[in-house]
Amino acid sequence: MGESALQQESFSVEKKAQQRSIRQDRTTITPKSCFLSFGGYKAAIHDVSIFGCSVIVEPEELPLVQQYFKAHITTECDVMFKEITLQKLQVRWAQSERLVDDKGQDTIIIGLDVMNEPLNVEIIKANEAAHLVMEEQSAYARGVAQLPMEFKVFVYELRDFLATLKPKIDRIEEQKPLNDFHKEMEFRKTVAEAFAKYMNAALSPSYPLIPSLMKGMNKFELKWAMTFAREQMGPLLWGAPFAHRAYHKPRGYAGDYEMMNQLYRDEVVGKTLYDQCIHKYFVEDASGTAVRNRGQYLAKKIKELFQETPSNQTLKLMSIASGPAKEQQIFLQNSAAFIGRDAEFTCVDQDEESLKHAHRQLHTIDRKMQSGFNFKFSNLAIRNIIAQGFPEKDYDMIYTAGLFDYFTEPIARRTAERMLDAVKPGGKIIIGNFCADNYKYGPFLELFLDWTLIYRTEADLMRVFEGLGSKMWVEKEPLGVNLFIVIQK
Repeated sequence: MGESALQQESFSVEKKAQQRSIRQDRTTITPKSCFLSFGGYKAAIHDVSIFGCSVIVEPEELPLVQQYFKAHITTECDVMFKEITLQKLQVRWAQSERLVDDKGQDTIIIGLDVMNEPLNVEIIKANEAAHLVMEEQSAYARGVAQLPMEFKVFVYELRDFLATLKPKIDRIEEQKPLNDFHKEMEFRKTVAEAFAKYMNAALSPSYPLIPSLMKGMNKFELKWAMTFAREQMGPLLWGAPFAHRAYHKPRGYAGDYEMMNQLYRDEVVGKTLYDQCIHKYFVEDASGTAVRNRGQYLAKKIKELFQETPSNQTLKLMSIASGPAKEQQIFLQNSAAFIGRDAEFTCVDQDEESLKHAHRQLHTIDRKMQSGFNFKFSNLAIRNIIAQGFPEKDYDMIYTAGLFDYFTEPIARRTAERMLDAVKPGGKIIIGNFCADNYKYGPFLELFLDWTLIYRTEADLMRVFEGLGSKMWVEKEPLGVNLFIVIQK
């Protein structure tokens, strides 16, 4: 039972009357949308059930309403939604209660019993739902009307491209091999890869236009630009598992461990061939390839650390915002030369599910490799790391692949200081960041998937972390899309 119904249960009325009034769970009504009209008085309905309703009365009007119901034990009234009469009822007084709202204002709730026929709750709910959509659509139309025509044309053309492409891909899907799963999957993968390349060539050149089209928009216009773009394009994008997860954020943020896994898997996923093509397009673009490259880059850095460190010396490494810890998986699968070394790997993430996934993956691989390495998993909030730092100060290397893509400069520098404080003298920290010089896909991700990153150049990274450590330099993966600043203590 809802809170409003529980409040009504505390009314000081005769037990018999209370039982009549509260026989069904009540449905709360949108404030000031539905009214009860009786004796020339119009009271806003608070909630309803098929056997009764409660209405809101101003404290100063309560004596008049009480007097009316004393004179009319049973009274006829109209149930009205906005200005529409939905039903005529006979009601009688059941109970009342004085409530105080959040602003300290007194409100009187009067409970009424329906006497002749059940109150048609479904009609009220249907009108409520219909008018809510009408109000939302009217607000949408007003907001979109304020947007520059050039921006709307840009979005319409993108939508038209995909909307006309979709039925063509649907027709190709009708030609898929039957009764042979492997041939069908080969067919789907071939088509998806072909269209991923085609869409990349056809669409990506227009993405750099987005910032200029949105330049100068005020906060109101930016809100409706995002809403408009996603309303138009969402149904054509979000069927792809990668795009769906990026936009809907089931773990509360984009770029979670499963999205990273999707970038590494060479798979065909999505309900339809069209969805599979869109998914392949996202995971095979330069950003997706760069994420795969950074896994290889970090695995190489781990290997170099092992090679540079005497075999009788303990090694300690930490990954912050570790996600699936793919770089550790890659290193572990190729660690035969280092089996038996005294090494400790720590994964730190504020997403417990992400840590559980990394734990399963690493221990599954290690059952085969028998490396003897120690894997630790720490569920810590990033804000606590920034505020308190790390208790241990003897790490050889601490790295983070994508965390700093979300950090402003002051937070980025403070976090780097905490990382550097936790490594031993001569130890290194490595910080990944998407490069501003390869920002081509950023506006598209922000506009249509609500995925915003902070991009930085090599010069930006050197400036933000200036003065930290004894040495500092920037490296990059092969595409130059992901940068890595290396700082030595």
